Amino acid sequence: LIINCSLFSPTPSLCAMVLTKFGMRSDVATYNLSGMGCAASLISIDLAKQLLRSSHRNSKALVVSTEILTPNFYHGNDRAYLIQNTLFRCGGAAMVLSNS
Repeated sequence: LIINCSLFSPTPSLCAMVLTKFGMRSDVATYNLSGMGCAASLISIDLAKQLLRSSHRNSKALVVSTEILTPNFYHGNDRAYLIQNTLFRCGGAAMVLSNS
């Protein structure tokens, strides 16, 4: 399980929340990536690829990429700072990769 999010890095981690919410096994390897910006999605896919290459056959990796920017939303009226509210939003995507 690999989850990346640029700015939001809670405790317990997003991986811990997903493991608990969906009742995943306790031996699932987890990786939380944060603070890497938009490139974190590609880094996460590369990490999954490397892990799957070194894992036993028929292994799977779940990669979740998300942006949670609401806590950093600008509420003022200064036009110079409003651009971030229009360019960067909240969203997410997930994919399951396999080595089979």
